[in-house]
Amino acid sequence: MSFNLIDTHAHIYFDDFKKDIDSVIAYSLKNNINKILMPNVNVESLKEMIKLSHLYSEICYPMIGLHPCYVKENYKKELNIMENYIQMDSIVGIGEIGIDLYRDKTYYKEQVDAFEIQCYWAMDKKLPVVIHTRNSLEQTIKIIKKSPFRKLRGVFHCFEGNYYDAMQLIDLGFLLGIGGKCTFKSSNLSKVLSQIGLENLVLETDSPFLSPVPKRGERNQPGNIIHIAKKLEEITTLPMSKIAQITSSNAENLFNL
Repeated sequence: MSFNLIDTHAHIYFDDFKKDIDSVIAYSLKNNINKILMPNVNVESLKEMIKLSHLYSEICYPMIGLHPCYVKENYKKELNIMENYIQMDSIVGIGEIGIDLYRDKTYYKEQVDAFEIQCYWAMDKKLPVVIHTRNSLEQTIKIIKKSPFRKLRGVFHCFEGNYYDAMQLIDLGFLLGIGGKCTFKSSNLSKVLSQIGLENLVLETDSPFLSPVPKRGERNQPGNIIHIAKKLEEITTLPMSKIAQITSSNAENLFNL
C-alpha cells in the first residue's frame, strides 16, 4: 500500500550532509518521505538552507528563525537580517525559535525578547511557528498565553512532556512534534501518545540529531521518519497508511504545503 510521510523538522543543510545530500534525499523518497521541512538556526545557515530549497524545490521547504542557542549579544542584528527573508514565497514557517535553558541561562532575557519578536513576525505574516523548549516549557507557555499571541499556531518541536503538558499545548491550538525519542526505552512518550489522538501530532527527525531505534548512534536523516511512524503504529495499533494520512495532513494544513 502506498503512503506519504512528511519530516517537519530536519537540518539537512548542515555540513553533516554536504557530501551526500543527493543520497539522503533519495533514501527519503525510497521510504515514502516526500516533503522535508527545514527550520533555520541563524544567519550563517540561511545561504545553504535556501540553496537546498531551490535545488529540491518540490521536496525541501525552508523556514526563517533564530534558534535560542544562537541568541547572543548581537541577536537584534541577526533578526534584522533574517526579517528580510520572510517575504520569500517559499518560506513556510517561523522557526526554529523558542527558549533553551538546558546548558546556559546567560542570555535568557535576550532569548525571550528574540522569541517574542519572531512570534510577532509569525502573527503578521500568518505563518506557523516551530518552537524549541528545552528545559523551558513552563516559561514558553506563559509567553504564548499573552493576548497578542492567542491566535499563534504551530508545533512544539521534540515534545517529551507528560499528558498534562500535551493537553495544555493542544488546548492552546498547537501540534506536537514527535521524533526519535518516542522509540527510546527510557522515554515515557508511548504512554502519553496512546492517550492523545493522531490529529494532534506531526512527525519529525531533527536530523542530524536524535536518531530513532534502530539507528541510534548514527547520523539521523529524514528517511528515518519511517521508524518513528512504525513506533506510532505499534502504540496506536493503527495501520501505517492511516498514520501517514493523518500526520501528513496535519503538516500540510498547518504549513500550507
